[in-house]
Formats: sequence, structure tokens, C-alpha cells
Amino acid sequence: MKTILLIDDDPKMLDLLKHYLRKESVYILSAPDGEEGLELFTANAVDLVIIDIFMPNMDGIQTILEIKQKKSDSQILVISGGGEYTGLEYLKQAKALGAKEALVKPFTQEEFLKTAHKMID
Repeated sequence: MKTILLIDDDPKMLDLLKHYLRKESVYILSAPDGEEGLELFTANAVDLVIIDIFMPNMDGIQTILEIKQKKSDSQILVISGGGEYTGLEYLKQAKALGAKEALVKPFTQEEFLKTAHKMID
């Protein structure tokens, strides 16, 4: 069974992503920020990290850098809704740092699941 780590400071977004994944055969971990996400990542074998860019304590960019230093074979999907221009620039930066895919919020369940499957299948 694949393990997916969700990292987002918005509890509603975490709940939505869990809802999207509930019928999938995956184990789901979640964290409200990069610091807790990094702890879960370090303690578990994670196949896919789905991470928001704008978060308190440790943002998505810093978390991606830390993850890549620890284990470079985990797939990373970044998500952001932080403004059309600013959010897109950060998504591009995240991909340059090692994220494989990026989605702009809001996205559909179909877009999300298609992207996640492509990354872990």
C-alpha cells in the first residue's frame, strides 16, 4: 500500500484531499505545516508528498528542500492558491527544486486524482 503525506495549513483543504483519496488504496498521513510534515516524513516511508506552498512555521519551499535532502526518491506534488501571479511563480520555483507536478487551487477531484495516480503508479 502506498503512503501519501498531505501537508496544508487549511484544515478544510486537508479534509477535502482526504475525501478525494478515501476510495483509493493508500495510507494517508497529514500535517498542518512543514515542521510537522517533515517529522511525519522522517518517521514514515512516504511515496508521495502533497504540499501547500504558503504555510506558517515552515513553508512549502523550505519543506521541499528538507525532503529532498533526506530522501530524493519520494514524489512531490505542490499545490497553491496564493494569488494567480505569486502562486504560479512559487509553483515554478517548487518544481525547479524537485517537485514533479504542481496544481493551482482550486482544482477538481478528477485533476487531483489523475495527477496523484500518475505520480505513484
